[in-house]
Amino acid sequence: MPTITSISAQKRPGRYNIFLDGHYAFPVSESTLIQFMLAKGMAVDAQLEAAIKTAEVNAAANAVALDYLSHQMRSIKEVRLRLQKEDLPKSAIDPVIARLVDLHYLDDAKFAAAFLHDNLLLGSRGPKLAKAALVQKGISQALCEQALAAVPASDWAAVAARVAAKAARQNARKPLNDRRQKIRLALMQKGFDTDQSAGALAGLALERDVAQEQTALEAAAAKQWRLKRQYEGYERRNRVKQALFRKGYELDAIDAVLTALEAHEAD
Repeated sequence: MPTITSISAQKRPGRYNIFLDGHYAFPVSESTLIQFMLAKGMAVDAQLEAAIKTAEVNAAANAVALDYLSHQMRSIKEVRLRLQKEDLPKSAIDPVIARLVDLHYLDDAKFAAAFLHDNLLLGSRGPKLAKAALVQKGISQALCEQALAAVPASDWAAVAARVAAKAARQNARKPLNDRRQKIRLALMQKGFDTDQSAGALAGLALERDVAQEQTALEAAAAKQWRLKRQYEGYERRNRVKQALFRKGYELDAIDAVLTALEAHEAD
């Protein structure tokens, strides 16, 4: 029966090499060394060697999982995927997951609540997008609904206001109508419903900067007028008008600017 003839420490702390009958056999962690009380002169049959190697795989899975959890809270699915990435067998992954759940190191209900809490403080996801993110992380529909139900409407309103304010800054130079539309679109894309979006938009109390909008309209109209020079008369005017209207300018203001452009060109 093979016998341990030497145990040498690896350069990596906590790791050891086992030699049987003078030949390298397999590596072990310190925990496995202690668990099986491995020592020089100890006989190692095939059954014991298999048990040692199984323990090593389980220890590796446990170490990977704990290291992954040490950085931030994770869902069960996230930890499982991390372990699978290490090519660890299901037979090693399942017990580790079960143990971490028993120790409350893994708790999808708490994870969902913490995820939403962080989003409410600094994030930008609305309820729909937040739920989609949780589902992607493996949180069940029931736990998602439970976590979302615990969030007051006023907290979602605060996030929506944050998103709306950012969109307003990004579109500050656009016509009022277009600016409102861009803000509304930003809110919808972040997962807020129609009512939440309308509330956030109303809270901005946006006002039209008449002078700035007029200057921008005149510049945009002159550009479109040049671009549509291959057309004549009504068709040219109508195409320019449509282009400016899509940019959010008021029809009356557009008509006035186009009339001025036509008069200038006629001179």
